[in-house]
Amino acid sequence: MRCRVCNAENITEVVDLGKQPLANKYPKNKLQILKEKKFNLKIMFCKKCKAGQIKKIINRNVLFEDYYYLSSVNLKLKQHFEKLAKKIKKYNFVVDIGSNDGILLDPLKKLKVKCIGVDPSKNVGKIANDRGLETFIGFFDKKITKSILKKYDKPDLVVASSVITHLENPKEFAKNIKNFLEKDGTLIIEIEYLQNFLKNLEYERFYFDRPYYYSANSIKTLFKKVGMQLYDIEKINIHGGSLRCYIKNSLNHKETIRCKKILSDEKEKLNLKAFSNFNRDIFKNSKMLREKLINLKNEGYNVIGYGCPARVSTITNVSKINSSLIKYIIDDSPLKQNRFTPGTHIKILPRKGNLNKKIDIVIVFAYEYFQDIKKFFKDKKVNFFKPIPFGKL
Repeated sequence: MRCRVCNAENITEVVDLGKQPLANKYPKNKLQILKEKKFNLKIMFCKKCKAGQIKKIINRNVLFEDYYYLSSVNLKLKQHFEKLAKKIKKYNFVVDIGSNDGILLDPLKKLKVKCIGVDPSKNVGKIANDRGLETFIGFFDKKITKSILKKYDKPDLVVASSVITHLENPKEFAKNIKNFLEKDGTLIIEIEYLQNFLKNLEYERFYFDRPYYYSANSIKTLFKKVGMQLYDIEKINIHGGSLRCYIKNSLNHKETIRCKKILSDEKEKLNLKAFSNFNRDIFKNSKMLREKLINLKNEGYNVIGYGCPARVSTITNVSKINSSLIKYIIDDSPLKQNRFTPGTHIKILPRKGNLNKKIDIVIVFAYEYFQDIKKFFKDKKVNFFKPIPFGKL
């Protein structure tokens, strides 16, 4: 198999997470549970450009036309994009790719910045449009860029946060950005960072919605091929530790010192040996999580989960955890409530009416938002745990 980012030959299989369902498809009844499909989730790694990628890519239309992720229900994420909006308010025209329910468009509009969004999800895009946040519904391809450029001039800034990991064809995306963006315009990409996955044992960030897992080197390689230059990188705290990559629509920009440092560090540390250790620790810690939950059940503790992001699917399916070990999971997104977790079918419930005194243990799946979550339990005596690596919060 060739690398789909740089076309290198003989990329290596580094992680096998077995049969997995589609992580953002939450069945709502027995019929949908019966129709649920699982696929082999194997991760490949390219030694040349240092990109990770899923071996089998699921059709993007199946995954994204009807979607259950709403960005704006997450307070920390809202604050993240409000800060970004202030940072980019100097630009004349901003296009946000993967704009979801308008989480960046809303603060930009309040700052009187001309902006539009692009999102493939019909249900989520409608929510944004109903709020007066203009969103073109569809995948970012030649067809949709033509539609936008019939109505608007080329943007001087394109933002794509947590988007490029989800694409089926990143090389085509890079070409379309090159042609769509104003000459010498800026592209800002935010990526969940592959090196942090290994450092923090975040194997749960592998799932079919995201066929690609990027390093800074792989981003540099991808865009250099179309005549664009990665020139700066900012480390950001969102999604467990991400990179914000600044890319110019030209090749005449020097790399900043911090950009060079990150690129160099990856060349030294992101390798097959690191993946070998990571793979070993995945299964050791998945087994430990299951054993801890079995022990808690046997000791009579009432265990629930909080937060049902896509990573819940990977964790619960690898560890073989169902409603016999976690009674239910609370999630604040109305799109997920009263549905079930993919593959393991734990009930997802709203917070209202489900934070009761019977709860002893809370497994915080959305652990990076723990400070916000624990406020909901301030009058209750509960213990909080992170699932992987299992530990008290």
